[in-house]
Amino acid sequence: MKNNSLSKSLTRYAAIQALYNLDYSKNLNEVKKNLTSNKGFFVDSNYELNFKKTKMNKVFFSDILNYIEKEKDKIDELIKSYLVSEWRLDRIPKVQLAILRVAVAEMIIYPKTSIGVIISEYIMFTECFYTEKEFSFTNAILEKIYNKLKEYPKLKLNE
Repeated sequence: MKNNSLSKSLTRYAAIQALYNLDYSKNLNEVKKNLTSNKGFFVDSNYELNFKKTKMNKVFFSDILNYIEKEKDKIDELIKSYLVSEWRLDRIPKVQLAILRVAVAEMIIYPKTSIGVIISEYIMFTECFYTEKEFSFTNAILEKIYNKLKEYPKLKLNE
């Protein structure tokens, strides 16, 4: 894997970690500072990804987190629109919800990034924490959201 690809992978992982941490800290600037300075940031993955010499893409990281902070309710509504009737956001495990939110934000703010790359990355992260059932769920939700965004390319969540 090229260093730029590893940098994006590391940054995606860090964004997921940041959203998860926000459930406890509630201070986005503090979470961003801690993760970008690598204090207490540890990548635990079942995959053979060597992040040791990889630097986080701080612009990409900030873009995603700032967008989620601004548009979280609307991102959540988009995710909720594809949940079956008995499911609610509060039933989705916190890490998996963070994965979905980061993936949706990336799809919206970086529409030229290959959907195959986006979905496969976030499925890989889901596999790190969960079983096949959960990564199938993540895949299904992300594909439906992508198709909606593709159908309505001018869809703006901030309107």
